Amino acid sequence: MLLDIIPRLLIGGTLAGVVAGRASRRGQLTLGGEYAAFVVGALAVIGGIGWGASLAVFYYSSIALSRWRAGDKRRRSRSVLPDVQIRSGWQVLANGGAFAIAAPVWIVTGWWQAGLFGFGALAAATADTWATEVGMAFKAAPRSLVTGRPVVHGTSGGVSAYGTAAAVVGAFVMALCAVVSLDVPFDLVRLEAVILGGLAGAMADSLLGATVQSRRWCDECREWTERRVHTCGYRSHHRAGLAWLTNDVVNAVATVVGGATAVGVGRL
Repeated sequence: MLLDIIPRLLIGGTLAGVVAGRASRRGQLTLGGEYAAFVVGALAVIGGIGWGASLAVFYYSSIALSRWRAGDKRRRSRSVLPDVQIRSGWQVLANGGAFAIAAPVWIVTGWWQAGLFGFGALAAATADTWATEVGMAFKAAPRSLVTGRPVVHGTSGGVSAYGTAAAVVGAFVMALCAVVSLDVPFDLVRLEAVILGGLAGAMADSLLGATVQSRRWCDECREWTERRVHTCGYRSHHRAGLAWLTNDVVNAVATVVGGATAVGVGRL
């Protein structure tokens, strides 16, 4: 088995290095993000070409959606989100870390649970990312998952009809990738498990974002924000939620929820 893993790791490392290097030069990743993307990509390919291709689908679709109506999204969310969205190492690991860890476990042990966990986690990251990017592209204001009140675009815990529809599509796409990548006969139960895992993870992300995620406040503008320095030039400060529960931590938890849900549904 080790002899099979080594060439896969070398191939994965080469491909991941090329992709991460190009993304870094284009300003899409920080240096830490480049290293994290290299590790995540290399580990993912150990699971097989399907695992690596699925990670590529997530990455490139997220980039494409972030560029769609980028100007409109920037104007609507500027008071909440930073102007430049360069992915750091923590962001890369939060979205792809669980998937990357599951890949070598699945190939070494052959446990179907590891395969479902990995793709449930990636489906959650995909569903959440697609929901965010598509939801912000439309003028209709999202509403808080907890209070139902309208919130500013980009606010953690905000949901919309457009975003929810995008989450469903994203989870379904990753479920199809799972069916192709896990080298098992087509199984409707496992397809449903990954879809439900993705939606559960995205829902967990929104719920945590609306309740206990760290929230910052600008005293000058009297507005909630995720910017450390608000658009007015004044520094914001932590005012609600758990200070350590940042957006990256919430994303990581959401992927674990997605993976665990997929495994749980697969066992039923």
